[in-house]
Amino acid sequence: MKAPSGSRVIRHTSTSGHLVAASAPPVAFATRLRLFSLLDRHLLKEIASSFALGLGIFTFVLLMNQMIRLMGLIINKGIGVGIVLRLFLYILPFSLTVTIPMSVLLAILATYGRLSSEGEAIALKTSGLSLYRLMVPGLLVGIAATLVTLWITISVQPSSTRALITLIHRLYQTKAIMALQEGIFNTDYPGLIVYVDRLEERSDSLAGILIIDRRNPANQRVVIAQEGKMPGDNAGGGSRTAIQLSRGHIHLTSAENPGRHRNLKFETYELQVQAAGRLAETFERTKEGREMSLAELRTQIKRLRKEGGKAPPLEVEWNKKFALPIACLILSLVGVPLGMRIKRASRGISLALSVAFALFYYVLLAAGESLGSRGWIDPALGIWSPNILLGLIAIGLVLAEGREALVPARLRSRDQRSGISPRPSVHVESVER
Repeated sequence: MKAPSGSRVIRHTSTSGHLVAASAPPVAFATRLRLFSLLDRHLLKEIASSFALGLGIFTFVLLMNQMIRLMGLIINKGIGVGIVLRLFLYILPFSLTVTIPMSVLLAILATYGRLSSEGEAIALKTSGLSLYRLMVPGLLVGIAATLVTLWITISVQPSSTRALITLIHRLYQTKAIMALQEGIFNTDYPGLIVYVDRLEERSDSLAGILIIDRRNPANQRVVIAQEGKMPGDNAGGGSRTAIQLSRGHIHLTSAENPGRHRNLKFETYELQVQAAGRLAETFERTKEGREMSLAELRTQIKRLRKEGGKAPPLEVEWNKKFALPIACLILSLVGVPLGMRIKRASRGISLALSVAFALFYYVLLAAGESLGSRGWIDPALGIWSPNILLGLIAIGLVLAEGREALVPARLRSRDQRSGISPRPSVHVESVER
């Protein structure tokens, strides 16, 4: 920011060393303060650092449970680190659509809260800078976050979700033991109930096995074996695999003759199963709404409407792809005036407020999504209601803070009429140009 030749500019610097204002004539100062001025760059840098910190914290907390489960795949089930990293990357886009809006609010609250608590906001206002001009850096961050989140929801998330589900199905098909848990009756294999007393996931070995086979209604089998092994890799690449059992008995009963019973003893027995049942569906399955692109959603919705069917779940997914990104802009509008009203700001207070607003927003969003998916209310109304409500709160806060910003201007005019030059209680540095 350059001052005219020969002019005299007074800089006010807070005790923290931040440049806060200039005591040149208010109109001249506001006129010379162009977009991306020193003040804008300073605020954007501070917002960016707080945003990065918040994004890391929120994403870590949200994915903590998933990361524990992924570590369990490496330690307990012998899944390769590369595959686990792929799973993590596929999960990440969905998490970012949740944590980016929260991080925007946290960063703006922390930055503008510090600006207010250290008296810099008052000095800027007395220098003729309006609240709306101060809001520009925060709004720029909100717009940038909106565009990034929109790109994730439209382009990245459908592909990553599809890839995640496909990879999980492939894992269950190639390493079917992942579907088993010891000490419980497992029903993930169609037509079978499998109980395993102990299992060694790294060696794919089983011990204390009980299998109830109901795939043939005419003949029910109960297989009891001391040991067993499930191949870790499905060499055929299909959805079928086999449980190799050792030293056991097969009890056969006939539905036509319940009194007839046969007991067969075996040393080795191979039981063919459909890998992972519900968890390993065929890859030709119908895509879910969250896996569809905008074009696919639009086509599917039109087709269902033409056939006289209902498409509320798909309409909910369509609206979510736009509502979540717009939330970033709305939360930035909430954050600036709310942060300016915090007189004793700290990152702890900013974190608490951002979490409270995020919980408020996502609870409303979850309720609207549930009601909209069931067709109880219009899907668009259910998804956009939280944004509308937060937008009204943002407008109210901006108008309230804007009215309060008029008070320093009135005090400044009164002091100028009385011949008193206003000075904030901060360090003043005089610079001749």
